[in-house]
Amino acid sequence: MIAGYVWASPSALLPKDRAYLTSIQTPQQAFGRPVGERHLRYDQVLSYFQTLARESDRVTLESAGFSHQGRQQIAAVITSPENHQRLDSILAQRAKVTQGERVAGPTVVWLAYSIHGDEASGLHAGTLFAYYLAAAQSQEVADWLKEMVILITPSQNPDGNDRFANWVNGFTGDTLNGSSWHREHFQSWPSGRVNHFLADLNRDWLYMRHPESRGRVKVYQRWQPHVVGDFHEMGHNSSYFFQPGVPSRTHPLTPSQNQSLTSALGNYHADALDALGQPYFSRESFDDFYYGKGSTYPDINGGVGILFEQATVRGHLRETDYGPRTFSEAIRNQLATSFSTVRGSFDQQKALQQYQYDFFADSLERGQDRRGAGFIVGAQGDQGRLDALTRVLDAHRVSYGYLAKTVSAQQRTFEPGSLFIPFAQSRYALVEALFDKRTEFEDNTFYDVSAFAVDLAFDLDVATLKRQPKLMKQRPQQAQPLQQSAVAWVIPWSDRHSPAALQQLLKAGIQVRFSELPSRLQGSDGELVLAPGALVINGRQPGVAQALQQVQQEFGLVAKAVIRGQALNGPDLGSRTFRAVSEVKPMILVGRNVSQYEVGQLWHYLDQQLGVAPTLIDGEYAERVPMEEFTHLFLVDGRYRSLTPALSSRIQTFVRRGGVLVAWQGGAREVSDWGMVPVDIQGREELGREFEEHPIQFAERHHEDARRTIGGAIVGWDLDVSHPLAFGLRPTLPMMKDREMVLEARGGVVVGRYGDQPLLSGFMAPEYRQSLASQSSAVVAKSGKGAVVLLADNPLFRNFWLGGERLVANSLFLVPALH
Repeated sequence: MIAGYVWASPSALLPKDRAYLTSIQTPQQAFGRPVGERHLRYDQVLSYFQTLARESDRVTLESAGFSHQGRQQIAAVITSPENHQRLDSILAQRAKVTQGERVAGPTVVWLAYSIHGDEASGLHAGTLFAYYLAAAQSQEVADWLKEMVILITPSQNPDGNDRFANWVNGFTGDTLNGSSWHREHFQSWPSGRVNHFLADLNRDWLYMRHPESRGRVKVYQRWQPHVVGDFHEMGHNSSYFFQPGVPSRTHPLTPSQNQSLTSALGNYHADALDALGQPYFSRESFDDFYYGKGSTYPDINGGVGILFEQATVRGHLRETDYGPRTFSEAIRNQLATSFSTVRGSFDQQKALQQYQYDFFADSLERGQDRRGAGFIVGAQGDQGRLDALTRVLDAHRVSYGYLAKTVSAQQRTFEPGSLFIPFAQSRYALVEALFDKRTEFEDNTFYDVSAFAVDLAFDLDVATLKRQPKLMKQRPQQAQPLQQSAVAWVIPWSDRHSPAALQQLLKAGIQVRFSELPSRLQGSDGELVLAPGALVINGRQPGVAQALQQVQQEFGLVAKAVIRGQALNGPDLGSRTFRAVSEVKPMILVGRNVSQYEVGQLWHYLDQQLGVAPTLIDGEYAERVPMEEFTHLFLVDGRYRSLTPALSSRIQTFVRRGGVLVAWQGGAREVSDWGMVPVDIQGREELGREFEEHPIQFAERHHEDARRTIGGAIVGWDLDVSHPLAFGLRPTLPMMKDREMVLEARGGVVVGRYGDQPLLSGFMAPEYRQSLASQSSAVVAKSGKGAVVLLADNPLFRNFWLGGERLVANSLFLVPALH
């Protein structure tokens, strides 16, 4: 033993032929038992990383924001003490590389673990590896830290991690049980995979609808890592996977050199796993297409993202096709590829640095060479959706400006305040990806969605300008509301924030009506044109001026004054066609067999966007709920196996007595099966009749199944905008479709149909394009005093489908008034 060092591994999972600093607390000392014996809570891990930062001059911690539940997210910055002294200089260099400059400085590797909270082997491996880098005394580690900055994020989903850790530890005894039927392996609903709002955070890198994602992207853009390791788990009867994935399923905008470097690093992973005798595979199953994942976001931002998938234990011990598998074994494998990622990146530094330089330089050059000056983007007067786009662009550091004057382009008119995004910028590759709308692909099999264009998701107008228009750095500010009395005040229904403003007014006790028909009224500044859905607030109500001022401050919506009740054209203000809006009290049926993702998307929209607190009701006790106390019930996608006849009968009674039932996808199928509305469901079997049956070879079965799957393509809905379900929307609405399903209406009102040429972006077999054409996508039917709203597609897809939000808001506030 040498003074200050110990020649013994502080963990059975770490190298034994190393000396370790005794001044650094070991994980076993911190946790009271070896890592892997029990699942760690996030507070334990965070506390240990704080200990490492105190005790080691190689480690500092950088905040990555907070989770929904208030847990602090971190990135541990691990490098030599000398590099720590010049971090500001290093970061300044990292910023220059994105401008296409050739810069010197260390290679940056980011190891990001456990974005799915129940894939916990990564969190534990990251904790051990952080200790190793902080305490190990070897020339290799010294060389790494001299020439590299290694970032470690032990958990990218701390809320989900703790949900899972508490569950699995709660069903574990001193004697481990490896049966796959043990309660330990059957998580409650929701699972630890998701965050507080039940989102899959590994689909949220691009649009960042959650604070965990915004914090991650901020770290990424600050450091511009050369390599990102993205550590996951897969089915328990698998082995180990590392990228590259299926070569033909890489996004065409990803440079080929990216995949070459991924393959080169793959040799290091293979060596590491071979040394353990651990089976593995590569170049199959997983792809590199959707840029919203942790392993693909770097690929469109100048880095190399690498997906790792360890066969899960989902507990401590699991019987598998490979024999008994322990949690410690899973941690060991993730630790091995953590070592190989750093070791390979160290050896490949020159190639990685050259690639990053080439990526941004080439991106800038391609933008400069592209025909036209840039995209102009408008939102038809909806500043809310345009602001949502600017937040995405700002986070990804994409340059843009605001239009100073009205511009007409490609048969569209763009008002001042619309966005102009120049092509001539080093972020052009990301811009190209955000607005990509291809429909032809080399390989039609996708691990995730095949389309994700931002203009379609946000329902924006886009055109290409030949020359850059006159721009402003800030968007023009709207005029202040008139400080005068008014007969009434009007707020348009077209803005994304209008439903939230309505909810705030209702909570403040302000009476609000909406226009069923278009009209023209006399305003203080001239004629006011009211589109259907426009909110009308009686100006004589107590507290109305203060309430409208608060709406403007919070949502940027300026109410316009009406000075005369008699209309210039259309209904007068006292007409019955101005319908009263009531406060809403929605419930969402949740629980086993209901999609946790879609419950979370609806809950997130109601809570975070509208300020509405839905009541989440589990099917296990739903029969006891006094449904008459609520106004709406939502059935999102799911199989609803536990729905009893008694509960379905109670739901139908709830509607007949005046409630509104809103259901989509699997929820719509369940409602159709009850026979309470004249709507049938056509699914994969019925829609697939257009496919010509022909013999296929056994090896072609997966390809044929992929052809017959709508895994995530963007389609167009044609809307009846005279119906309140479609108020505030345009006649055509882009929607994400990820289910082979349409509605067959024998009655009710068909509000939405798929277009004659439904596909807008992504992959969809020609047979489905034909069978979907003109089929119903949205139906509203009366049932007694209530109404049923059925949708074939999820209007809130991953909470970045802003264009579909209005369907939910209209179902809440407008549909009840006309039924």
